[in-house]
Amino acid sequence: MFEPPNTGIYRAMTRRQILLALLPPLFFGTGFTIAKPAVTHFPPLFMMLMVYGGIAVVLSLTHRDKLKTPFLSIIAIAAFAVTIQGALLFWGLRNQAMPATAANLILQIQIPFAVLLDWLIMKERLDGRKLLGTAIAILGVGLVIGLPEQAPGLVPSVMIIVSAFCWALGQVLARKLGKDSGVGLLKANAFGSVPQLALATLAIEQGQWQSLVTADAMQWAALAFVGIVGFYLAYMCWFTLLKQCRLDEAGPFLLLMPAVGIVTAALVLGESVSLAQLAGGAVILFGLAIVSGLSLPRVRPA
Repeated sequence: MFEPPNTGIYRAMTRRQILLALLPPLFFGTGFTIAKPAVTHFPPLFMMLMVYGGIAVVLSLTHRDKLKTPFLSIIAIAAFAVTIQGALLFWGLRNQAMPATAANLILQIQIPFAVLLDWLIMKERLDGRKLLGTAIAILGVGLVIGLPEQAPGLVPSVMIIVSAFCWALGQVLARKLGKDSGVGLLKANAFGSVPQLALATLAIEQGQWQSLVTADAMQWAALAFVGIVGFYLAYMCWFTLLKQCRLDEAGPFLLLMPAVGIVTAALVLGESVSLAQLAGGAVILFGLAIVSGLSLPRVRPA
């Protein structure tokens, strides 16, 4: 049963929070797109192991506060937000049948997933508007997959959609179970994911050493950019924002990610953007705007 409309007194996001909210889509959008050449060379789980291993080392030196989030909660959050999500996402992106532009658009289904999971787990309000927006966003994903002259492959598309669901679940679990600050949550994710990623890459992947010794300067540069910008800076800002705002407040700002990703893919990777992708992306963004109430400014309870 849906909850009645909220009639309480609210206060809007502060200017600092709004400026902070603009950074994650910028970092995610560029980092995710630049990840295409990196993940094409390095095995996906091994690449993430290097990224989160580096983050764990850096935060061990710069953020010495003891983690407050329980160990089992850290393992659960990291499993969905990092290991499972990242494996599916980068395996899908690695596929030659998945352009970075299309992947960036399909990935935005994570926002309605997050809103729905926030309702189920965190008991946030849900209404017909959000259900309608979810349906429209899913339709947009269908357009992106089915209409382009070179449609992205079905298997990598499904992998990215499931990855988006796992990411959304991980963010909701971080809100519910996380006891640390934004920086602490990133550190907890790094600590929890490194052993998971190490076991997963040893069990599933091969060619890790070969990828290290054969990588050229461009591939190392792409890996460094993904690690520093697409993960470290992006999640530092995102988790800090998530500790201050609800998902239905923070989520709408991620709608900027496709625009950033499309521009980056065109300028850096030389990918073309079809009219069908633009149409599907517009439908996705329209549905996500409805889900997030972008046209109806939301404010937080005082």
